[in-house]
Amino acid sequence: MTRKSDSTVPHARWRGGAARADDPIARSAQASGAAAPNSVPPEGPPRATASPLPSDQNADAPSSGDSAVDSRPSDAGPKQRRSLFASLDSIRVSSWLASLILHLAVLIALALLTYRLHGNQQGVAIDGALTDHSVESTFQSIADDPQPKRGDGQSTEQPIQVEVIQQSANLATAKAPVPQMTDPVPASLLAELQSGGTTSDSIRQSFLGGGGMSSRTPEGRKKYGDLFGATAESETAVENALRWLAAHQRDDGSWSFDLELSPCDGRCSHGKPKNENTPTPATAATGLAMLAFLGAGYTTESGPYQETVQRGWYYLKSAAIETENGFDWQQSGSMYGHGIAMLAMSELLGMTRRGDDYDSDLLHHVDRGAYFTSIAQHPGGSWGYAPGSPGDTTITGWQVLSLMTARKAGIQMRSDTFDKAKGFLMSVRESPAYAFGYREPEAQPTTTAIALTLLMYLGQTPGNTSFDQAIDKLAADGPTRTNVYHDYYATLALHHWRHRDWDRWNTELRDHLVRTQATEGHEAGSWHFKDRWGDVGGRLYTTAMCTLTLEVYYRFLPLYAKPDHFPL
Repeated sequence: MTRKSDSTVPHARWRGGAARADDPIARSAQASGAAAPNSVPPEGPPRATASPLPSDQNADAPSSGDSAVDSRPSDAGPKQRRSLFASLDSIRVSSWLASLILHLAVLIALALLTYRLHGNQQGVAIDGALTDHSVESTFQSIADDPQPKRGDGQSTEQPIQVEVIQQSANLATAKAPVPQMTDPVPASLLAELQSGGTTSDSIRQSFLGGGGMSSRTPEGRKKYGDLFGATAESETAVENALRWLAAHQRDDGSWSFDLELSPCDGRCSHGKPKNENTPTPATAATGLAMLAFLGAGYTTESGPYQETVQRGWYYLKSAAIETENGFDWQQSGSMYGHGIAMLAMSELLGMTRRGDDYDSDLLHHVDRGAYFTSIAQHPGGSWGYAPGSPGDTTITGWQVLSLMTARKAGIQMRSDTFDKAKGFLMSVRESPAYAFGYREPEAQPTTTAIALTLLMYLGQTPGNTSFDQAIDKLAADGPTRTNVYHDYYATLALHHWRHRDWDRWNTELRDHLVRTQATEGHEAGSWHFKDRWGDVGGRLYTTAMCTLTLEVYYRFLPLYAKPDHFPL
């Protein structure tokens, strides 16, 4: 009978080592000294793919030349062997689980307590919880420790320990620190504020897409009217003016500068002069009147003049001439009519649109009208009386404001339109000052007020000394009291800039307008001043412009704000 080597004995092969003194199988083999011909093979080994012992123990296993007996083991042998393998497997699984749990615990602890930066960059952790009662901002600068030299025994993977900042539901974020301020922030402005530059007199905050119309509500009129200088008398003047405008709307929903064509049949004096040939299209008159209603927060959906505004919108819709380049509202007049009508419709869209809920017809007309405006721009950046012709500062003003408002309402623009417009304005600048002309760099007060306002909308930021000085001069010169075109734009510029002389300017002009508003007869609620442009547009033009001036407090949120009004 041939003897079997260890390599052919199943239990010896799976045990993977020499017979141990406490192994009952080994003791049985040593006692017998010979193989038993009728021995029963032991039970097969446990299911495994590798030896449960380290490889260095496997190296001590008997070679094929060593003898091993094939005797029947005792009944206790298989049970003890299974117990041994089960214990080994249990130890191995327990070690694996312990290692996994330990590593996971370390990773979680690192994730919660450390924040790693790379290179030499710095980060800013901000606790910017903003409430109606206080503003508390905590800034914690974070920088990498200097990198240790190789071989100095320090690990390059040491985490940076930082203070864990308690976050609130409203967490402000920023790329860089901004000045800390303590006054409360109006809740409606929180999403619109971002840090700005500085001027010669104060730090200012620049709005993120400023000039918003969210304050055109009854609550907004009260809140921002009180904040920026409206009075009960000025608000009464606004309402009286709107009643006058509503009474002069024509049957087709339009307004006309020629009061003989209005419902009053010429009972109001100072309509458009009969010998005045300057184009004054009904689209411009209708747009101006609608802007006055919209400025007070009255739309097709809210306020006491919903039908009035609705009829005005329907008229502008019917007056649109469709061309291959979009909708045209010149009405055989000029781009004045187109720009003013577009501004009114853009404001109406912006005030009534709620995300995906909007008047699709209105949006279509604003979209096509904005495209016409952009195509009508002269290559030099201006707009003239006719599409594509060289233009001037006054006509350009209406087009820029209408496009800016349309963009805020969600309308897409050509990418170069505003850059070209800014280029035109700088071409009529009388350097080195920020003073601007009509078509040439020959400065005039009205065109300077228009250009300064437009440059703010086009991205002019505080901190430019020459620009700041121009705003200072605008305020120092004071309102003209009769040139409502100049006074409207100058008031808008000073309001957006939150100039330090705002109170003086506002008090003078506001009280002048309240005193000079007509109070008797069919003219009650209107204005007219003897002025070159006032004579062209007449009483309706003057009344609309004065109304817009008295609505400045809440019509647009400021593009810039002094920190005592709008802190972060």
